[in-house]
Amino acid sequence: MITGGAGSGKTSFALQLATTFGNTGMWLVSRWPDKDKEQVASSSFAWKIIETDPLLPEIIDTINVQSNPYTARNRVLVIDSIAVWLYGEVKAASSLHLDTKAMKAHVEQRVEELVQSILAYQGAILVITNEMNSGWDEMTPHLRLFHNWLPAINARLAARSKQLYLLTSGIAVELLSKQVKFGRDLG
Repeated sequence: MITGGAGSGKTSFALQLATTFGNTGMWLVSRWPDKDKEQVASSSFAWKIIETDPLLPEIIDTINVQSNPYTARNRVLVIDSIAVWLYGEVKAASSLHLDTKAMKAHVEQRVEELVQSILAYQGAILVITNEMNSGWDEMTPHLRLFHNWLPAINARLAARSKQLYLLTSGIAVELLSKQVKFGRDLG
């Protein structure tokens, strides 16, 4: 899992890290890449870029089901990004004009589908997400849902991650190493 603030270099780092896991990659983007697309084009690593909005959980499941288990070991899946996907889901739920309880239930179902698809994936997977900023000025119901759900998703995925990187100004720090412990028994 790779997390950090907006513009911290998460995508660039993830694409570089992915090349250490195999010889082909699938880059699942929730927003069409701009600057990072050039990095992929100049890479000797074989990439397939798939735009996923709003079907990220379904696309991950399809890739997992249709994958040859022998070739899946040589391929890495990069999910870019949970935050962008979640914002799109919350915004879409808001446009359905549901009451707050129904909107929360709708988003909760979609979040559960995403988390389960990621956890069920057989192969190397890098998940890019954002750290949630505090102190938002305006909290509409859909922004409140986003603000509450992103840290919850991040915590669930981080708890199951073998590596967790935090990026700040293009510098990555591995948080689950033996040198850094945050209340988790790392063995």
